[in-house]
Amino acid sequence: MGMKRNHDISMESTHGATTALCCSCGVPMVPNQSMRCAACLKAEVSITDGISRKVVLQRCRNCTRYNKPPWTACEPESRELLGICLKKIRGLGKDVRLVDAAFVWTEEHAMRIRVKITVQNEVAQSCVLQQTMVVEFQIVNQQCEDCQKSFTPHAYNAIVQVRQKVPHRRTFCYLEQLILKSDAHAKVTSLKETREGLDFYFETKSHAQRFADFVEAHVPTKSKQSKHLISHDANSNSYNFKYTIMCELCPICVDDVVHVPKGHSATLNGAPPLLLCHKVTNAIKFVDPISLRSYDIPTAEYWKRPVDSVCRTEHLTEYVVLNVEPVQKSEAAARQNTPVKKWMSLADVEVARACDLGVNDDRLIVRTHLGGILRPGRRVMGYDLRTVNVSGIDDEAFQGRCPDVVLVKKAYKRKKQENVGAEEAHQRGC
Repeated sequence: MGMKRNHDISMESTHGATTALCCSCGVPMVPNQSMRCAACLKAEVSITDGISRKVVLQRCRNCTRYNKPPWTACEPESRELLGICLKKIRGLGKDVRLVDAAFVWTEEHAMRIRVKITVQNEVAQSCVLQQTMVVEFQIVNQQCEDCQKSFTPHAYNAIVQVRQKVPHRRTFCYLEQLILKSDAHAKVTSLKETREGLDFYFETKSHAQRFADFVEAHVPTKSKQSKHLISHDANSNSYNFKYTIMCELCPICVDDVVHVPKGHSATLNGAPPLLLCHKVTNAIKFVDPISLRSYDIPTAEYWKRPVDSVCRTEHLTEYVVLNVEPVQKSEAAARQNTPVKKWMSLADVEVARACDLGVNDDRLIVRTHLGGILRPGRRVMGYDLRTVNVSGIDDEAFQGRCPDVVLVKKAYKRKKQENVGAEEAHQRGC
């Protein structure tokens, strides 16, 4: 019945045209050079014999890149991976033409990729045969050159050492956020933590120099470069160096109180002996909490005449705000017209130490730049200059010019979960 049905189809398709009988099955057909019908040609002739059905595909286990070559990163069943697979197939050329290709689903952990391809080839004059086949790719783990270098001492050619020599590295933490936000670590091959900072390793010196320029553009930095000879060839006069860039960050952080010596520089002309740092960018920004005057020190000027921190975050004391009286505009009009933060405004604040509440009645009236955000009953952090031990600084310069307390920032309540945990520990008698 099947043969008869094929005969009927062939007779209908050849109706009205010159026909001949197939030499194999006797079905009427349009005559061609081989004198065989399409069914017989498909059964007797195979155009996929010279095409490889199993191919080995190299992949790095560490970085999951495929060997094209060069080593290329590809997503599963992506267009790039399909192109790599098709180039590995032998037998596809001028005679056998590729028409279509698609992935066949396989298990992710099977270490195999199956691709279904459709090819065409002219088996006789004006007679083109099309067939479909499945090629299986066996994934073999092979370590790439970059991963091989990572396990040897020669994994890098340049290193950037970022250091900040202070107990609290808040400026360094700020720099880390900028690096992540700007994706400046894209060319970093490895990272190593040290006691005073981080070491960034790069493959080339240009990548390291670009990273060092990024650090210098955002934080006051002092850089120093050096190189170390690894090997050389006297015949070709070639030398191999490893380069090191040392970036030392400014030790001053936000909320630090610094001492400005008399006659320091023209940028700090008329400044009081103590200033509060409220921002660190490519320049260090200070503010006088008594007069609300702001001062900026550029990076180059700072490293010529550095200033020392007198009080840091470990010296902070918690205070309770009892009263806030804003300073009249006539008194604040004498301040220098320089840009400061919008929430800064002068006010006379009455405060008391949080540890003294219920113990004594010691109160202080302090002029501060936090008048825009402080309210009675709130907590605030500040430096008690009466208890801070400052060595190596002339105390006569402070007499009559420095307040007893410098308020730095508003203190916020802890998270609710931390408060609940503290209460439970107190109930258990911990």
